[in-house]
Amino acid sequence: MKKTVLILSISLCVTHFVKAQKKVIKAEANLIYNFTKFFDWPQQEKTGDFIIGIFGSKDLYRELKNITEDKKNVTQNIVIKHFEKIGAVSKCHVIFVNSLKSNHLTNIYKKTSVHCLIISNSISAIEKGAAIQFFIEDDLLKYDFSQENALKHGLKFHSKVSEMASRTYY
Repeated sequence: MKKTVLILSISLCVTHFVKAQKKVIKAEANLIYNFTKFFDWPQQEKTGDFIIGIFGSKDLYRELKNITEDKKNVTQNIVIKHFEKIGAVSKCHVIFVNSLKSNHLTNIYKKTSVHCLIISNSISAIEKGAAIQFFIEDDLLKYDFSQENALKHGLKFHSKVSEMASRTYY
């Protein structure tokens, strides 16, 4: 009987964790997509496809692919790419770097292009060069924003990005 209760308790905890994780991934995907509306890339980046790369998380890749299906960033078709290894990373307008891949954050822009919005859920993402750092607080997905890192990557942004951030670094 005790064994059955223990197994049932563990099963419920795992189910709760999986549901919570799916909510976080859905929220991250929605934020990433919406950030494309509040940033402006240089003119030379406004031709061809608009590439959003996901370095690491296949679940986030699938969710973002669903959200952006048949959508455009102004006139550019949105294309979602998944990268599992740093050697596969190529030019992107936006890239999300999973915390498990965060050891590559300091050099990621060399692989993606200078004009890339770098987003991560690593606790040290901002100091490693990302413009946006996701985190969970009070069961809500929030973000910090580094204006300095965004400007360093040649990106302009709407004031709403700073206003909605938990913390903004100048």
